[in-house]
Order: sequence, then C-alpha cells, then structure tokens
Amino acid sequence: MDNIIKFFLYFLFFTVIHSFLATDRAKNQAQKLLGKRFRYYRLLYSLISIPLFAPALIVWIMYSNSTPVIYAITHNFYPVIVFVRLGAIGMFGYALLQTDVLEFIGIKRQKKNALVTGGAYALVRHPLYTAGILLLITNMQMTLLDLTAVLLVTGYFVIGAFIEEKRLLSIFGDEYRKYQEEVSMFIPVKWFIRKISRKNLLQIY
Repeated sequence: MDNIIKFFLYFLFFTVIHSFLATDRAKNQAQKLLGKRFRYYRLLYSLISIPLFAPALIVWIMYSNSTPVIYAITHNFYPVIVFVRLGAIGMFGYALLQTDVLEFIGIKRQKKNALVTGGAYALVRHPLYTAGILLLITNMQMTLLDLTAVLLVTGYFVIGAFIEEKRLLSIFGDEYRKYQEEVSMFIPVKWFIRKISRKNLLQIY
C-alpha cells in the first residue's frame, strides 16, 4: 500500500506542475521572462515532463509486482492482446506523423494553425490518447499498482482532452464544432456507424 501512496503522490506532483506549465498564465509569464527565446517553450515543456514523471514511473516499474494481482489474462488471448497493442502503436505513430513529431515536441517552430481531421483523426478526435489508453489497459497481468496507475493516467488523459478541446474551440470555432459532431472523442463509434450505414446503402443499390 505504501508504494501505491508513493505513486499517487509522485503522480499528483507531476500533474500539478505539468498542467500549470500548460496554462496561458504560465506561458504569459514565460514569454515575459524568455522574450524571443519563448519559441523554445514547448521544447522545454517536453523536456521537463521527463524528470517530472520519472519518480512515479520508477515506483510503478519497480514495485508493480509487489502489490496484489487483480487479474491475469490467459495465454489463449495473447494473439488478441498483441493485435490490439500493435494497432494502438500504429495509431499512435500515424497520429504523430500527421501532427509532425518535431513540431509536437517543440524542436521545430509551430506553423500556422491548421485543423487535422484526416487519417487517425478521422477515427477519433484524440488518437494519441486513445492509443495510450489501449496500451495501458492491455497488460496480460494487472496488479493493484498497475490498476491505480492506469486509472490515474487515463483520468489525466481525459481531463487533458477536455481542456485541449476548449482551446481548439477558441481557435477554430464552428469548424471544430462540426468536427466534434462528426467524429467521436476516444472510441470510434461514429466512424463505425458511418461505415455500417455506407455498407447498407451499397447493398441496397
């Protein structure tokens, strides 16, 4: 239980600092301090995230097996797990390529804002988060510490997605509202409905 509390506290520390650094208030202060060097803020933000999350990650990796096992998936389902995980990795990589990896982490200067709605973003509005959640929940074995970590990280992804959508609405307005109406947030329900509807129409004609 001590290790679960440790993970929770380290993760809480990470989320508070990480979230604050992403706010307009923090960015405005950084712009005043950095001046022309503010263009490197996203890169600094990405680099700082690593040591911020490291303590929680170390506790998770080192002490996961010291906590009770919640469930263990039999090897009969191993091919299914591999298939889902490969799909998640593929989605994550494809979405990163669409958003430009170097621009995403802040190495390359950000271009003029353009809403990406094709490829992985035609399936769900947040393919990076969806892929991350799929990778988290498809462990062959889930211990109590694993479950705690999965729930906290997934919750952080969901909250982050809602905050991100608020920002995107302020930038793109009606264009993003239309995108929200057409594409699901995390689970590609609307994409499947469109595919099924199109298939039925083709069968009719």
